[in-house]
Amino acid sequence: MTIHMSPMSTVEKRTQGVADVPPRAPRQPRANRREQILDGASELFSEFGYYGASLRDISRRVGISHPGMLHHFASKEDLLSGVIDRLEEHAQTALDRQDEWCTDGQALQRALVDTWNPTSPVIQLLATLDADSTSTDHPGQFRMARLRRVHEHILEHCFQNLAAQGLLREDVDPVFAARVMLSLILRDAVRERTVRSLQRPNDEDAPQKDLCVLTRTFLKS
Repeated sequence: MTIHMSPMSTVEKRTQGVADVPPRAPRQPRANRREQILDGASELFSEFGYYGASLRDISRRVGISHPGMLHHFASKEDLLSGVIDRLEEHAQTALDRQDEWCTDGQALQRALVDTWNPTSPVIQLLATLDADSTSTDHPGQFRMARLRRVHEHILEHCFQNLAAQGLLREDVDPVFAARVMLSLILRDAVRERTVRSLQRPNDEDAPQKDLCVLTRTFLKS
């Protein structure tokens, strides 16, 4: 029997003998790549601040070329804006849930541990950029100031409602309590990156415990 075979195509000739070459990895979807860049920027801004992390540092952290990153974010300021967008989303989620945390002191303590945990990446990023933004030429100064005020407002709302229910001590001002609480949150976030590394593993001074202890000092026993 004679078997007739069609002539080998140009493509077949080019690929003959290279069957063992692995296929090229699929490209990352643009949206996913953008989120990966924001993840890397958030990590480095949290660790080194806005001024301490360069675009090339971020591109190396993400594993993307510098020109490739500029395709998604035209400048470092644009990248900072995207990072702050995420912080604003976190604050908006807290704002939407603030009424859940006003029922009693335990509800507020749970919220503090869950939403304002000083060990969480989002709060550590908030603390670093908040400190960074004291510089008058910081491109995110206004937005960071507004973010701090939103968090203070949420905590004020909670303490004011606890006061209205007779659960707050009479000598405690809800506005003052909110500011002190947020200051402790941001301070402990910084402490986790500094003092914590100098301590013994069994030291019992978890920042979540600090928040609960401070809350109880504001509440009636």
